[in-house]
Amino acid sequence: MKFRIRTLASGLFLFMATLSGQDTWHGSLSGMHMMHNPGFAGVGGVQAVNISAFSFLPGNSFGLRSVHASYDGYFSAIHGGAGVWITDDMLGDILNDLKGGVSYSYHFRAGRRTYITAGLTASAISRGIRSGSVILPDDIDPFRGITGGGEGYAGPANVTRFDIGTGFTIASGPWYAGLSVMHLTRPALGDFDREDSRIHRLLTLTGGIELNPGGGDFFIRPSAAFLAQGDEYRIYLGGESTWKGLAAGVAMWHLTDGFTAAECSVGWDDAALKIILSYSYILAGGDVSFGGTAIIKAGVSFAFGNVEKSRALHIIKLPLL
Repeated sequence: MKFRIRTLASGLFLFMATLSGQDTWHGSLSGMHMMHNPGFAGVGGVQAVNISAFSFLPGNSFGLRSVHASYDGYFSAIHGGAGVWITDDMLGDILNDLKGGVSYSYHFRAGRRTYITAGLTASAISRGIRSGSVILPDDIDPFRGITGGGEGYAGPANVTRFDIGTGFTIASGPWYAGLSVMHLTRPALGDFDREDSRIHRLLTLTGGIELNPGGGDFFIRPSAAFLAQGDEYRIYLGGESTWKGLAAGVAMWHLTDGFTAAECSVGWDDAALKIILSYSYILAGGDVSFGGTAIIKAGVSFAFGNVEKSRALHIIKLPLL
């Protein structure tokens, strides 16, 4: 069994290494809007910390997981929002992508009820490879199993690259939309500056609206996201409802040449604390050995200050789940 798992994990690493131009897909942008679009920095009006943890394909023992943390807020002295974020994508025992950056967005009023932000992010990406954990064909004896000592080349040492991205948002009343282009420098995450080791530019379109039927404590927030990177497209459609702090949501998302999954979420949302738990199940696509659970997510958010007293030009209520 150990031989089988290590072999599968090595095969998965080699597969992902050939797709080094793609970002990890976390199922939704909840809690990670600023990382995908710096124009969202400070749009919540208050300073907030977001922490998320993800487990990908947990039923297959690949050890694919990710953690994300961010801090942002609106600061009147700089006429906009600013924040920092960090994400660590741990792709088993072999590959590790550590990303971190700082973001700034300028907020201004474009009409009586229309508000626009323009943002920029500067970041660094560090890819680490534990070559000792990679099993290449030369390391496998057909009779004795994994023997090691092969002469194949497993990969480089850590590689760190600089990156930048830009994005915009527009909002009016209860609705908002965002557009961003990330990886403008297209950094190469490999020993050599080859085209197949460069990260493709990531185009992200997002939008949503907050509905308050009846004018009470019940809110509905539909949202959508479209991400294009290289030859891959990702589509997310979902909605959440909140009532007196209780939150629940459903969504569907699809990756071209990948999975189609359904997601359900529950959480708690009050002025200072938000707690999130999401579960995604694969409905179709992918190899049969990858069936079942797609992503499990847990998240928490801490807000500092009162949104009602915020001096931000316009507050956007981003999806919680």
